[in-house]
Amino acid sequence: MRRRPLPLSLIAFGGIATVLAVAGCDSSGSGGSVDTASVPSASAAPKLASTTDKSLPIEAYMYTKDQTDQLNNAVVTLRQDCMQNFGFTYQDQKAQGMFEPKSITQFRYGMTDADDVAVHGYKPAGSEKKVVKPAPVKLAPAATTALTGTNDANVKPGSTEAKGGQDINGKKVPAGGCIGEANRKLGATSAQGFGDAPVVVKVNTDSWAKSYNDKRVRAVFTKWSACMKQKGYAYADPMKAGDDPQWQKTTTATPREQQVASADVACKQKNNVLGVWYSVDVAYQKQMIEQNAEALNDVKKRLDKQLKLAADVA
Repeated sequence: MRRRPLPLSLIAFGGIATVLAVAGCDSSGSGGSVDTASVPSASAAPKLASTTDKSLPIEAYMYTKDQTDQLNNAVVTLRQDCMQNFGFTYQDQKAQGMFEPKSITQFRYGMTDADDVAVHGYKPAGSEKKVVKPAPVKLAPAATTALTGTNDANVKPGSTEAKGGQDINGKKVPAGGCIGEANRKLGATSAQGFGDAPVVVKVNTDSWAKSYNDKRVRAVFTKWSACMKQKGYAYADPMKAGDDPQWQKTTTATPREQQVASADVACKQKNNVLGVWYSVDVAYQKQMIEQNAEALNDVKKRLDKQLKLAADVA
């Protein structure tokens, strides 16, 4: 069974991680007004037909895909070694077919690839694939306790509530079980784990929300909307076009969806929507990074420490 297509507003932030919802951003245009006294100046907008190869300032404080893989591999190794110490064989299972954009900016401002949308509309190539979740690993009660630190189904595995201390095969289960032990050895906390720090997520999402409502961006949206109207489509801005509920009714793009998405991309290019939006987004991020310099410096130190610890795991 195929999954329901992702709305463009979710794909915009990486497809899998719905950080848009975490920060409370929406594309309604009715909220999130910007205080003009705090609006940062943006550099001259570059002419952009795509933002896939463009980076954002906050990425310096985010895990890259390679770094995430490195940490995940280290976690798996440490969990397996811990479980083996208790006399159990354990193998982590991963979901297959997860959609991953090429970069954080590929769909951040909507669709941009004329060839792709002519076929796939607002469903990027690859996003329509079914995610295959692994079958649940069946463990004996003692093995479950060793892994999670608890035999209470109401306690989150590896959490601080999983006190551990049980005696299994002559050894004491560590707090949080082997999950908690692996996290501690890699410098993770129950609050932060290995995901991007809350302050990083907030800068990333808030800059998008502020730029979306910025008068400079709204001005090019107005031009984009007029361009779309000339082509026979009524939308206030690109995100509303991408999030049209009718696109969620089918797993593949309908002819109308292909037509609207193609017009969307053409109007973006005609009015340099990407160049303006990207430059304003970057300006807000730089401002917020400066405002949160101390917290972000701590994040960078934590990230560097975790990667060093992961590299030391054989």
